[in-house]
Formats: sequence, C-alpha cells, structure tokens
Amino acid sequence: MTQYEMMKAAQSVLEMLAKNDVDMNDVKHIEMYEDFMRLKKEGHKVSYATYYLSQQYGVGQATVYRVVKRMEKKMQIV
Repeated sequence: MTQYEMMKAAQSVLEMLAKNDVDMNDVKHIEMYEDFMRLKKEGHKVSYATYYLSQQYGVGQATVYRVVKRMEKKMQIV
C-alpha cells in the first residue's frame, strides 16, 4: 500500500484531525493515556498516576499532564 492509498482511505478522519489541530505525533501517547484512565478508574489520585506514568514511559510529569489535557480536548465535528 502506498502513502497515497492510506491517506485516501482515511481522508475524512485526517481532515477532521487537521481541522481540530491534532498533533499526529500524539499517536505515540495513546497507550500512556489508556494507562492513565485505567489508574483513575482504579481510584488512584491524578498526582500518583502522573508520577507513575512518567516513570513508566520515561517522560516528565508535565508531559503526562499535557498529553492528558490534549487527549481530553473535545473535537469539533465539521
């Protein structure tokens, strides 16, 4: 499959992501965000979850907070 074919297949999704200023590099943080949500569901405090994830993923706590904030941003359906 070529890049063109992949982009054509996902064109509507890519256009929506672009209109909402979604950084495509955030795809690498999906698993970390899922872990964050799991920890919250288990009843852990946000500060513990961010500390734990920063250690697990080798990023700063501020990065975890920024990723969570971006992931929870409401998308505008256009």
